[in-house]
Amino acid sequence: MSFTPLPASNAMTDEEFRLFKNLVYDECGIHLKPEKKDFMQNRVNQRMRATGIKSYYRYYKLITGDGADYKAELLALLDALTINETSFYRNKPQLDLFQNIALPELLHRKRAKNDFSLKIWSAGCSTGQEPYTIAMILYDVMTDIKGWKVNILASDLSLTVLESAQQGIYQKARIDGVDEYHIRKYFIEKDGNFHIKDELKRLVVFDFHNLMYDNGFRDIDVVFCRNVLIYFDIQTQKEVIDKFHQYLTPNGYLFLGHTETLQGINDNFIFIHKDRGTVYQKK
Repeated sequence: MSFTPLPASNAMTDEEFRLFKNLVYDECGIHLKPEKKDFMQNRVNQRMRATGIKSYYRYYKLITGDGADYKAELLALLDALTINETSFYRNKPQLDLFQNIALPELLHRKRAKNDFSLKIWSAGCSTGQEPYTIAMILYDVMTDIKGWKVNILASDLSLTVLESAQQGIYQKARIDGVDEYHIRKYFIEKDGNFHIKDELKRLVVFDFHNLMYDNGFRDIDVVFCRNVLIYFDIQTQKEVIDKFHQYLTPNGYLFLGHTETLQGINDNFIFIHKDRGTVYQKK
């Protein structure tokens, strides 16, 4: 496929936008609508400046080529296109449902089978607030947590946010959702920043993962994938949800964003609604 290259100082043409949009979709399933053209142009231009490339055509050739650097630069572009809005205790009613209903039910089932393992996946974990929030909830609820094998798997498409998440260091403004009791219990204040305590960090494993592909995760008890599906088209949503259903244990839980639904996508889950909190449970 060919198109007329334009210098980076010019606006991205519709054809150039289509090529980059299709590439992003093929690589990670993110569906960028026409109104996102300016957003795409801005992010591509950032990467073009970083690489010293002057035209969209040459940059496109770089990230779709066979050279040793093409894959790294493609990941850098996908990183730049990733939207990383998150916070501690985001969507509190849903987390209350997890803490007060889903988690106790899950723990009761496991204790009855003498199964003291717990595996939770935070898919699209961004800078780590969600998996660390989950860890805090587990410590609050599970008085016998040290007798369990707990794994919180936290994944994202962005290597930049994963690096930040692993550090577990947050400015005061980034922990607004955490009350004073939990700040004192789970953070250490140092040099004006707040550091996640090691007891929480030990529960979380961060890893790069593209939801379009099988990550090898199995026997997951709970999946949190909130405010991620909204960036996918219906077909990709179906494929991702099918994977979650495959990965989850029987009666496992799936938490989605408050605007996301499985209606018309997958009917192999039971919808649970309680006090403004929602969750899906595998049939």
